[in-house]
Amino acid sequence: MQALYDMVLNHLKQKTDQKVHNATFDIMEFSDRLRLSRCQEPLELEDKAPGKIYGRMTFKLQCPNPEWKIFVTATVEGDLPVVISTKGILKQAVIQPGDVKRVFMPYQKVRRGALIDAERAVGMRAKRAIPPNTILTVRQLQPPYLVFEDNNVTIITRVGHIKVKSIGVALKNGVKNQQIPVRNLSSKKVVKGIVIAPNTVEVP
Repeated sequence: MQALYDMVLNHLKQKTDQKVHNATFDIMEFSDRLRLSRCQEPLELEDKAPGKIYGRMTFKLQCPNPEWKIFVTATVEGDLPVVISTKGILKQAVIQPGDVKRVFMPYQKVRRGALIDAERAVGMRAKRAIPPNTILTVRQLQPPYLVFEDNNVTIITRVGHIKVKSIGVALKNGVKNQQIPVRNLSSKKVVKGIVIAPNTVEVP
């Protein structure tokens, strides 16, 4: 029985290492009346939820010879890394390094899709106003604008293997790979270009 317990515990420790902070493990106690034949081959463990790192989990332990199996439940408690806002962030504001930080919180308070890396949030735009001390999620953020309405942009047009550059004005904000209208300052024509870099669009 101790071998079964240790097998589950070691698996849980490996599974949660570097992912759950201050992890604690509550593994089901085996009944004193349970009797299993000594396994003549290495025990096998099957994790029924390999992607789950906290909460209640179930494992199947089985012996190939003599053949038997037993199911074990365990509960993992602990803190998860999350990114929170350090101050109020306005709608459409570009998030700066000082606006967010990484902290640990009990997993019960962490919402689905929460960011765990502060660097992923920096440079993104807030879809809506974010109050201080709010856990940031992917849905709250948008890619940054690389082109701004009424600002000059470089228009790149390819003719065969020749690349032609001209100057235009963006008629709309744009993120990377977004198609936006721009006015060519030389021809005065409005063309549609794809944002490929800061203040740069390419006309297909």
